[in-house]
Amino acid sequence: LVYQGRCWTADRLARRGLPHAPLCLLCDQEPETMQHPLAGCSFSRQVWHEILSWCHATAAMHIPDGEFR
Repeated sequence: LVYQGRCWTADRLARRGLPHAPLCLLCDQEPETMQHPLAGCSFSRQVWHEILSWCHATAAMHIPDGEFR
């Protein structure tokens, strides 16, 4: 869905005039865009960190803030 741009994030809901929460529902810090939950959300990053730690793995790739497209 992300690849096809079909996730119902706040920015997409706003473009269609539908009701939405203005900020990310996970971190409540930044506007929710298609990229935010995947790479910019502090909550999502912590979840991925915990998953990788539990699996004794490391992140294969680091994506700096604002560079996910």
